[in-house]
Amino acid sequence: MARPGSTTSETGNNYQSANGTGAAVRAKLNEIFQALRTFSSGSSDPSGAANIAQYQAHINTSTNLLKIATAVSGDSATYNTLGNITLDNLGHVVAASPTMTGDVTMSSTGFLKIPVGTTAQRPGSAAAGQFRYNSTLNQFEGYTSAWGAIGGGGGATGGGTPKEAIFHENENQMDNDYTIGDGTSNINAGVFGPLTINATLTIPAGSVVSIV
Repeated sequence: MARPGSTTSETGNNYQSANGTGAAVRAKLNEIFQALRTFSSGSSDPSGAANIAQYQAHINTSTNLLKIATAVSGDSATYNTLGNITLDNLGHVVAASPTMTGDVTMSSTGFLKIPVGTTAQRPGSAAAGQFRYNSTLNQFEGYTSAWGAIGGGGGATGGGTPKEAIFHENENQMDNDYTIGDGTSNINAGVFGPLTINATLTIPAGSVVSIV
């Protein structure tokens, strides 16, 4: 909807109708009422002393951004963007346990901080696709049907400072169910023993597990 214009308005305030009679005053009042029952919107941010006021909200239809005037000086205002009206939650991520339904793109050249916790602090009801850093094992891990090292997360470690890729380390006790290759056949695995197995180890047909 269009913002109230300056025609037949009192000087400095387009939400007031100028003194007058007849159709001109009625048209201006209808324009103001329409603005109040919908929402101030236009293809640009409001400007001009007659069109702006502190804490005035509006929608910029060129960008679909909902904005609010935080300060007014003369014919201009400073606007704070509240969000995009075409997006759920105005495009904001819910603070507690957010769920993102679209792709996430990060333009930062810094880092992404992922959850860090011990083996005992793994989620009680894990789901495929979960990713974390295991501070007990000192490796990145992900969950498919069981928790496992990610990429080089379970690779060689140790060897002084700086670290040299010499030793491969693994726990000597398996306490969580594990499927070799996540059920894919012809995937082999190796582990340094002795190994105590306190859970279900599934070895698909065509796969071999070697304990050295």
